[in-house]
Amino acid sequence: MIYTTKNTGAVFNWDEYFMKLKNGEAPAFDADVYFHNVRDLLSENAHLLALVLGDVLRKLLKGIQVQPQPRILELGAGTGFLTRLLLTMYGGSGVLVDNCRTSFDAYNRIKDKNEDRITYRLEDIFALKVPEPFDIVCSFGLIEHFQEKQEILSIHKEHCRPDGHMILIVPMDSFLTRAYYEVHPEINLGYRELLTKKTALEQIQTSGLQPVRAEVSQGYVYDFLTVLCK
Repeated sequence: MIYTTKNTGAVFNWDEYFMKLKNGEAPAFDADVYFHNVRDLLSENAHLLALVLGDVLRKLLKGIQVQPQPRILELGAGTGFLTRLLLTMYGGSGVLVDNCRTSFDAYNRIKDKNEDRITYRLEDIFALKVPEPFDIVCSFGLIEHFQEKQEILSIHKEHCRPDGHMILIVPMDSFLTRAYYEVHPEINLGYRELLTKKTALEQIQTSGLQPVRAEVSQGYVYDFLTVLCK
């Protein structure tokens, strides 16, 4: 699909454009219409997210020896989008942990081909007890909700095998991400800290984790950073 702007002329009128700049005129617009148009453009899209996130993960994990049929743990999992994608890429099994009942109910409404390989535990991630560590421990949109990052990052490390990997995904502090959250005030329900790549890596290193590689998304409705850690 080709995106075209809505205009009344067949050819762009450069004379009118530069005259308006010269005279300091601002084009008339309906604020409500523009706001809703931007909301539509910057709306979550599962198919687009799968394409963008899949591309980022392939770059992030290129050349990395992932355990065959890995055991995956996703913290603050929501509907387990990240784990479901990793299972498609690598096989294995997944455990989703979240204490939000509505997230759990939303997951149960999804008909996913990997559902027979996923266990959902509706409980507090800080009280989580598991019999053995996992090959991959991951989270998508979790650590930015905590002002002090050390404890939440230590939970990832606690449940990861010494030779395993951790995948951390956070929304980036960028113009696009700020615009996304501005036009979606209904999702701003608690503390969220947008992070630059530099700040995120510094906080991860301070917590005792070792960043191996970092990749930034391209083409989604907000920008997110993915970091592979050991």
